[in-house]
Amino acid sequence: MSGPVLFWITGEDRVRDHPEGRLLEPGPLLSRHLTKSLRAQKGDFFRFVDPDRPDQIFLGRVRSLSPLLIDLSYESASAGRDGMGERSFDLAVGILKGESFEELIEPATCLGARRLVPLVADRSQARWSMEQFERKRPRFESKIREASQLSGRADRMRLDPPCSLSGLLEDREGAFVLFFDEEPSAPSIREVLAGERGGQERLLAVTGPEGGWSDRERDLFRNFEKTGTGSRASLGNRILPGRLSPVVVASLLSQERDGPFEKDS
Repeated sequence: MSGPVLFWITGEDRVRDHPEGRLLEPGPLLSRHLTKSLRAQKGDFFRFVDPDRPDQIFLGRVRSLSPLLIDLSYESASAGRDGMGERSFDLAVGILKGESFEELIEPATCLGARRLVPLVADRSQARWSMEQFERKRPRFESKIREASQLSGRADRMRLDPPCSLSGLLEDREGAFVLFFDEEPSAPSIREVLAGERGGQERLLAVTGPEGGWSDRERDLFRNFEKTGTGSRASLGNRILPGRLSPVVVASLLSQERDGPFEKDS
């Protein structure tokens, strides 16, 4: 099997029926990658998926190179590697300065975040207007596509527009919220997820900006925590940089399954 684990079939690629089955006519982007980067040859096999239909994986065999045509056959339904359902999680991150937020897209995608939300915190050093975000979106979406293909991810990570912490909590979409803070009194992520409140099907992990949370934001979350639909959490005694803490959080949550962490015996 050549190339990345899974290629996306998008609107610029054409799939049609022919007497022997289904035929894929790759668009310019996919054609260029297969022929120029991967030097595909007649008879080579690749896997494909429509990210809007991630439940179906197809095996493709190169039929011809000029024009590039690929025979498609149904291979399998998309599922967890071991047949167990991974717990769904969202990631909201205080907007980072420079290229740091853009660099976060690849690990967030590869580690399985369902959606990524840029958070405008009180101490955010970078602040994006909706217009600025929409200008960045095509580049961000391209990185999501590349990371998905290389990691074998069939579905499409959602990229939400910037919002405030209060707006995020109002629109948490039913998820249990993990608010990561450097306060010593905050329980560890293992303690939260081992408890009854951490057993919800989906989680929303929230990490702050380089400057940390303001007192106003901490008070806002303390009041929200009283509803029983969220908890503060800590990643340990050391304070991690804003660009590193969401990667650590996503890495931990990517190992989660439907149930909470097993309690230590």
